Amino acid sequence: MDIVLVPATTLCLFKETRVGNDAGAVNIIQIEVPSTTVATPFNRNSRPRRRVQTSRPICKDDADFGRRLLASSGSIYFGSTKEYPRSIVWRILESGKVLELRSADLSKSDQEKKEATCIIQLGFSNGIRNGGVALADAEDHDTLSLFVLTRGSDLYTCKIRRDFFCNAEASEEDISKWCKIFKPSSFSISTPYRLVAGTSLQVVVSLSDGRLLRLTRRPEDDGSLWHETTYSDGQWGSSLRGLVRWQGSNAVKFDGAALDQETAAGIALSPDRKHAFVVCLNHTLKVWNFDMARSVFSTDILGQKREPHEIPNLMLDPGVVHKVQVFESDTITNGNLYYVLTFSPHGLGQFKIWAIRDPDEGALGIRDLFPELTLRPPDPDPSPGSKSIWKVTDFKVQSARKGKEMEMWVLMRSNKYYRLYHLKFDMDNFAIFWRDDWSITASETLDQHPQPHVSDDGPEDIRDLWLRFFLQPGRYPVTVLETALSMYSMARKLESPPKLNSSIGERICSVIASNVRLREIKSGTMDFKKYQADINQEWNIFWQDVRDLNNSRWDALSVAYDESTDMPWVVFADGYSAIRDCSRMETLTHNTSADLANSLNLLESPSIKIEDTEPKLLDELAILVEAAAAFRRGFSHSLRQTCNTVLTTELWQDPLHSVPVRMQSFYDQCNFAEEIADSCLSDLEAGLRAIGGYPGLETELFLSIINDLPQMSAEASELSVSKFGLKVLVEGAREMIAHNERALLDLLIVIIFVNAEIDSEENSMDGLDASKVYVVLLDLLRQYQIMQWLVNNVRAYDAEPQAQAPSISSMIGRQNSIKKSSSEISTVLENLFAVDPKPQAYSQQSQSTALTRSIQDVLKWVIGGNDPTIKLDSVLVHVQCNLLANKNIELASDFLRYQPSTAWATYVKGRLRLVQGEFTEAAIYFKKAAFKLSRPNSRFDYRSASHNLLSHFEAAHLGNGLTSYYTHVLTLFESCQCHSYTSSFAQLALQLLPATETDQIPPLLVSLFDASLSMRDFSTAFSALCRHPNPNALLPSLIVSMLSDNEASQLLSFPFPPALHPAVDAFILQKAQSSALEPNESSRIPKYYNILSTWRLRHNDFRGAAAALLERLQRLKKSSARSGQSDDRGEGVIEGYLAVTNLLACAGEGWVLDEGDKGAGNGEKRRVVTLKDVRKDYQDELDRRSMIQHGQFGFGYTNGPENEMDVL
Repeated sequence: MDIVLVPATTLCLFKETRVGNDAGAVNIIQIEVPSTTVATPFNRNSRPRRRVQTSRPICKDDADFGRRLLASSGSIYFGSTKEYPRSIVWRILESGKVLELRSADLSKSDQEKKEATCIIQLGFSNGIRNGGVALADAEDHDTLSLFVLTRGSDLYTCKIRRDFFCNAEASEEDISKWCKIFKPSSFSISTPYRLVAGTSLQVVVSLSDGRLLRLTRRPEDDGSLWHETTYSDGQWGSSLRGLVRWQGSNAVKFDGAALDQETAAGIALSPDRKHAFVVCLNHTLKVWNFDMARSVFSTDILGQKREPHEIPNLMLDPGVVHKVQVFESDTITNGNLYYVLTFSPHGLGQFKIWAIRDPDEGALGIRDLFPELTLRPPDPDPSPGSKSIWKVTDFKVQSARKGKEMEMWVLMRSNKYYRLYHLKFDMDNFAIFWRDDWSITASETLDQHPQPHVSDDGPEDIRDLWLRFFLQPGRYPVTVLETALSMYSMARKLESPPKLNSSIGERICSVIASNVRLREIKSGTMDFKKYQADINQEWNIFWQDVRDLNNSRWDALSVAYDESTDMPWVVFADGYSAIRDCSRMETLTHNTSADLANSLNLLESPSIKIEDTEPKLLDELAILVEAAAAFRRGFSHSLRQTCNTVLTTELWQDPLHSVPVRMQSFYDQCNFAEEIADSCLSDLEAGLRAIGGYPGLETELFLSIINDLPQMSAEASELSVSKFGLKVLVEGAREMIAHNERALLDLLIVIIFVNAEIDSEENSMDGLDASKVYVVLLDLLRQYQIMQWLVNNVRAYDAEPQAQAPSISSMIGRQNSIKKSSSEISTVLENLFAVDPKPQAYSQQSQSTALTRSIQDVLKWVIGGNDPTIKLDSVLVHVQCNLLANKNIELASDFLRYQPSTAWATYVKGRLRLVQGEFTEAAIYFKKAAFKLSRPNSRFDYRSASHNLLSHFEAAHLGNGLTSYYTHVLTLFESCQCHSYTSSFAQLALQLLPATETDQIPPLLVSLFDASLSMRDFSTAFSALCRHPNPNALLPSLIVSMLSDNEASQLLSFPFPPALHPAVDAFILQKAQSSALEPNESSRIPKYYNILSTWRLRHNDFRGAAAALLERLQRLKKSSARSGQSDDRGEGVIEGYLAVTNLLACAGEGWVLDEGDKGAGNGEKRRVVTLKDVRKDYQDELDRRSMIQHGQFGFGYTNGPENEMDVL
């Protein structure tokens, strides 16, 4: 009697990390391979055979989306060479007409500088057969051999150079040189069905008539010619009658061909490539010997005897690639050289393991290793009432080597759902392993989260809630959102806004808003409540389209296993999952305490020990984790929101009270006493009963759980992360951050609740130091909130380092500027932290383990790595400086809430406010930080800590005294043209300037002078001028500014030093002589002659004052005569004569020297003008005016020396 073995436990030990197909890709290179047809899959018209796309296509509906972006089949080929890239993904698109290739390497050698960022798409006009793609390592390590079997019965042999994936120009090579077509003669008789590649020189094809075709070539052949050898049970090659087989009722119709029942649906080659193990459609395992050219063994794939009438019911599905796999053990046991694994999909499914001693000996050399065992696959849903039908989609077996056990991965699927199972086993205790040692892979991704919760009393707008949900990094790709928007618009006959000047978020909002109307109610007012409900309903409808499209991307196609690195993968229709080990926290949260207790033998570390305490078993820790998660899960949505709000305040505001008071305040603000239902309390008590209830809660229990991030490896590997690997790291970090933060918050809520309601004199909990646990949890939650921000915010980032620090002026007004096209859009975590740590080496561990530890290294690196001197506050300022240095002003503004109160952080806050134009706040921050940042600190490198935000010159001003610090600050304000604070900080710098640093005085005075002039603070400017060692250099600017502002009276009131009097006099005189006369009283041109006269008069120089006004008087007369008109300045000339007369009378001797008009060229010379001359001229002017008033004047002007009017 057979023993049916069904796996009893499925412990979750692995975690999948998903990435989309476009992860790390830059270019899509589309190449049309040679074909006899005109139509191509990329374009139906005649177009060039190669073109490069920089983005994935935008589809109009779900059918177009499925055809162009979703693969119908695919897998990953792992090369045996170490050349990069060695992990190649292949996918079939466009209904079988496009084969896509790309690299999926997580890491590469440190010496490798190239990046495999190109996706290769090969177009086959005839279409590719299902199961018609195979890859193999080429003879030279620089190329990859690709074999493609088309529906036109053509065999393509392509030598794909590895440079094709790294350099877009490399694929410009003539296609005919690396792509060859061969049509075997056997294809003209039988239809090819399946294809496998043993090596780059050996290909095996199963034919529709049940035969096998082996194609071989010499190393020097390019694939345009192959040697054909066919294998069959009879002597088909002896006559044409044997070749043309009768297609009876037993033939299976598939893909336009009639398949014989003995057609090979799955093929695996022996390690020596001399035998082929095939699974036929008639549920038969058959072994072929290539040297003997015949079948040497045949049996049912489950080793059972079948009657002929049973065969039709056991026929395998010809549309599925049925797997048969050969694997080896590291030791030869009982003469078994290797093993073969087959699977029958009928019923509940069953595996069979065959031991191979000598396949040529038939039943004597091939035996059923466990004939008494029925090996069932794991049942994902074992409940009796379940109606789900789960099928094995794919499986892989890892051969034992280097002392490692054999491993098996089984991918199961039910409609859109899938499960990946793992088994580690050996042949000695196989039955026990199969029954007890299966484990499962956890799936936890952002797109599985529910839609936003919208409430009428919520503080956030509906649109903002939904947009943040849709645009959260890592949740939905742009192709999904664009296609869903197109579907939504077409279904409602709405016009989608153009893409040119609007983002995807703006267009979604516009389309949805245009489909909802704001209606009036009976009272005549607008029904905003109904409007909000309608808007939310439309967002839900749009989300359903997005969800369905996105779910279609994650249809599981196959499982792949990299034997060189021990890394499993799951390939989806539009993405991949890297399967990694669960971290300790993930192991605790993804498994029940009962599963952990029953499977401790599967755990690498079944217990955790922290310093000076007893080890804690994982199942004991899981009891608390389970209870805490269930407790918070029972909260209402509003209570969870309140907890998050109170937590944010507690995390980022400086504490004012002791820890117990803060814990009680948290409890009171959340109103736990009223909000927590009795059922939640009962569930918590029941969950903790296994550890003795509340008294079982001990400090060590909490600390053992939360001490999760291990130390980074002390030895850096010789690897560097690839762009694709970087995306995997970031997605893994995103999931781990969210997962750990959720678990820590669960524990925090429990410790607060227990401390407030349970821990009392009646129920004393001596083993629990709630305050200590509370502080530790808050510190960790603070770290994880920062990580959440880093991984959920994106920016355009130029990977090239900046040559110099950005200027303030270049940052102002560019808060929303678009980066140049060469910049990449990535999360802040990716381009600021994830690129730095070396990926963990997988020489001494599997890459599944290395990936988890590499993700943990990234998280550890965010908080300072292994350096205990690096505090979280330093990390926060580190991030803020980088955001400012890269001109990410909006992100820096959002990140401001996380900044600490240290002096360095306060200074950086001032830099942010400066860029935002909030100068008052900036000045306050700079003054707060002044004392500590001015003190010498040789251990702190401000330049490197600022991420080039500070130049070397600016960094030198910090830690060098208050004067140097304020000098730096005034320079910042000066660059922003903020003159008030430039003046303020210049005065501060001067006040605090040591007596020994006199060389700093001139530049500070110049800054103070310029700022004061710009503010029209002439008193301060005059003071700076007088203190300057070279005041003559500043004097012209002061005079011009004051006179231009009609501040002549203030200028004349300044007590200029006597040494400056000649300079002031000379400059005003120069301006008077070079400036035009004022045309009228309202003119804004300064009256320089009057000002000069007043200046001289104030200094008792009456003769000089008279000379200035006399020069002005003469210019007025000549200007009037030159214009050919009478004096139109009213009493200006008369008043001038009177003023000169009075000044000369006061001068004593009563004369001035008239220099004459030297530039007129009329021979005028200097002359002495006396008081008598002025009085005479004054009387002549009065007489002339009197005669004019009486009409005694002619109609012209004489040409006399004085150009006087001709009076009759």
